[in-house]
Amino acid sequence: MKNRMSKITFAAMAAVLVLGMTGCGKQGGDTVSSAEACKPAVAYMIARTANAKPADSSAPLVQDTMINCANNYGYSYIVRVDGEPELVSAENLDIDEQFKNASGERLKRDALNRATNLLNVMDEVSAVYPEVDYMEGLRCAAASLHSLDDSYTSRSIICCGTGLGTRGYMDFQNNLLSAEPDVIVEMLKEREALPDLEGIIVYWLGMGQVAAPQEKLTPKQSKNLESIWKAVIEASGGEFVPNEYITVSTDKNSAEGLPSVSIVEIPSEIPMAFEPEALEAPVKQDASASAFEEPVSLDESQVEFVGNQSVYLHPENAVETIRPIAEYLIEHDTVPLLLIGSTAGDITSESDLQLSKDRAEMVKNTLVTLGADASRITAIGMGSDDPWHVYNAGYDGTAASGNRKVVLIDARTELAMKLMNEN
Repeated sequence: MKNRMSKITFAAMAAVLVLGMTGCGKQGGDTVSSAEACKPAVAYMIARTANAKPADSSAPLVQDTMINCANNYGYSYIVRVDGEPELVSAENLDIDEQFKNASGERLKRDALNRATNLLNVMDEVSAVYPEVDYMEGLRCAAASLHSLDDSYTSRSIICCGTGLGTRGYMDFQNNLLSAEPDVIVEMLKEREALPDLEGIIVYWLGMGQVAAPQEKLTPKQSKNLESIWKAVIEASGGEFVPNEYITVSTDKNSAEGLPSVSIVEIPSEIPMAFEPEALEAPVKQDASASAFEEPVSLDESQVEFVGNQSVYLHPENAVETIRPIAEYLIEHDTVPLLLIGSTAGDITSESDLQLSKDRAEMVKNTLVTLGADASRITAIGMGSDDPWHVYNAGYDGTAASGNRKVVLIDARTELAMKLMNEN
């Protein structure tokens, strides 16, 4: 407790940082009447689970908001985030009017004690059920905040966790890291699965801070994870604020005895949407470099096929889309290219495998017709087993459309050689 008090005393001195964030703070010294103009409500989502580095409750954002909430007679919620998120604490931090006439020092000390008690409660929150469902955690936190009356002037969620969910609508085992944020948002809209975050600011600590045996995310993947949650939260009516200063617990035993969390397979880098302008960039000094070192995707919006066929739905449009690629291959006559066809759905039948290969072959034939060297182009089909497939997307909607694609990648890359060897 002594250590907790020393930490929180420091946080109290720094609490002015949070005032600009929430618009809260007593004016005119220690008078209580100004508290009526600022009455914050904060929900803390605590995901202390396996495979994660738990965010330390001594993080300035956590302590500042808790102290501010206690000082201004707000409301605090604590939500346990695991496979079945649950509200574990709901605390009205208001006090009887008769006690608000106490001295400023007494009020501050009492507020500090209330905040300390709640932070101790927070430290005891650990996962109970296997897996982790951040979307349901957000839904639970938001519902709690929306249950309050209009006297509360601000509503915030402080989410402490990796963001790498393994259950529910935002299950990253479904390869969501391979999907564009707007595709995920559209998929959630189609399923009416977005939470109501209207009027709520969501601050996120510890995003991407995973622990063994979960494989670490690359900086690019961490950024995409943040972009995905930002898009989801904003589409839900909320405001997303990543926290740059992250305090991660150094307690190496914090995950011992916790229910298991599935390992999310980290996918290959997300294919970029094909942009002809990218082929016009100055040639790199390295003669072996090419514009296809990273995967490039021709999705259904650019090259669309007739349903269950390897025939272009709009032949002229498809040819004009592919033409710049052929011209690039003609100009850079040492670049070998691998084309990977894929299909929607989650089960790859023999017919799906053949269809995806035939569509990749169709794009290859178009490139050759436009002058590219056939001997430098390889076409394979992977059905729904390609590295970037988004699972549970079905056959309709934006995500399903994104699963129907032909991906282009330099055949000399490690990923391309691996895929060719396996197929």
